[in-house]
Amino acid sequence: MIVEDDPMLIEIYEKKLQDAGFEVKIVTAGATAKDEIKNWKPELVLLDVVLPDMDGFEILEAVKRERDIKNVLIYVFSNLSSKEDMDRAKSLGAAGFLTKSSFTPSQLAEEVKKILGYETIQSPQSSVSASSPEAVPEAKKESNGHRVLIIEDEDIFIQMFGDKLKQEGFEVVPAKNGRWGLKEAEKGGFSCILLDMMMPAMNGYEAIQELRVNVNTKNIPIIILSNSALDSEVKKAMELGADAYHIKTQVTPGEVAEEVKELIARKT
Repeated sequence: MIVEDDPMLIEIYEKKLQDAGFEVKIVTAGATAKDEIKNWKPELVLLDVVLPDMDGFEILEAVKRERDIKNVLIYVFSNLSSKEDMDRAKSLGAAGFLTKSSFTPSQLAEEVKKILGYETIQSPQSSVSASSPEAVPEAKKESNGHRVLIIEDEDIFIQMFGDKLKQEGFEVVPAKNGRWGLKEAEKGGFSCILLDMMMPAMNGYEAIQELRVNVNTKNIPIIILSNSALDSEVKKAMELGADAYHIKTQVTPGEVAEEVKELIARKT
């Protein structure tokens, strides 16, 4: 069970854990978490701390007061990673504390296997070795003939958005800084570019300018994925030639994939 309210994280973690052979239940409201645990009886709960209605510490307290579920294995899974937070979680009965930023989705799936002590996990299609991260192939549509360039320096976002695009049939090419991204774009053959704004070597604004003056890249749709979206930042990016602008943590990989399709269709 994953108790989490961020739609992007829900989508990618649910998919990765299902691909690893787990049955996954999502709970988005802290107030219902205790009852959901009672009804579903999960082997493991990954519990976020910051929730809109009831925080993870309160949920821990409530669960540990219930005789029939007090021994359920609960790991706090949060970006709050101070020693005080970790100590508080453990004092309230958490079996462990995982920091979100320390795990890619694939690494989280492997960590869950380790926590539960599963050497093999039965997936809906076949029996899968938990020791082999390549044992469960990504569900992937037949190639749609389009290539997407992701210019992004954070591995977790390359994986999150890239995996979804691959599942939709796109070929994905990553570039981990702006200068590298321009070199890849110059080679041609891309139908869309996902572009971070804050990167080594060249920032997003500079990259947009370069892409729009180059005859080989000037017509490629550009989707900005940024950690911030002040009105002035969005306006500048759009004026320079971006086609769309999103905050990374407020858009799901599925939504980005659909927008890529729409922009490609509009350009053809």
